[in-house]
Amino acid sequence: MNVALETRNSYENFVLESDIMYFRVGEHGLVSFHGKNFHIKKRMSTEQIIEITTGGAFFKVNTDCYVNTKKIVQIQEGKVFFEIKGADSKFISITKLRQHRLKDILQQHKTDAK
Repeated sequence: MNVALETRNSYENFVLESDIMYFRVGEHGLVSFHGKNFHIKKRMSTEQIIEITTGGAFFKVNTDCYVNTKKIVQIQEGKVFFEIKGADSKFISITKLRQHRLKDILQQHKTDAK
């Protein structure tokens, strides 16, 4: 009996809000997406970049980097952590001003969830 299971290749067909922790927008439309165990570079049009950067799921932490607010575990000492803090943790640096704004957004998400 042959059973073909549909498997999703996260490297090619990732879901932005659930698979990506953060992404960086580079020159000439090159966007670098970072997931838990992978990172992918894709060339995107200006319209596509505007669409993903203006949505509510991602927050701009510096000039070219956006973090997924649903994947944040902790914000501490100018860093946004996505996994358990330790040797293998993934994090992004953030300025103090944006850190306070992001904490307010996360607190609002918690309040809305109740």
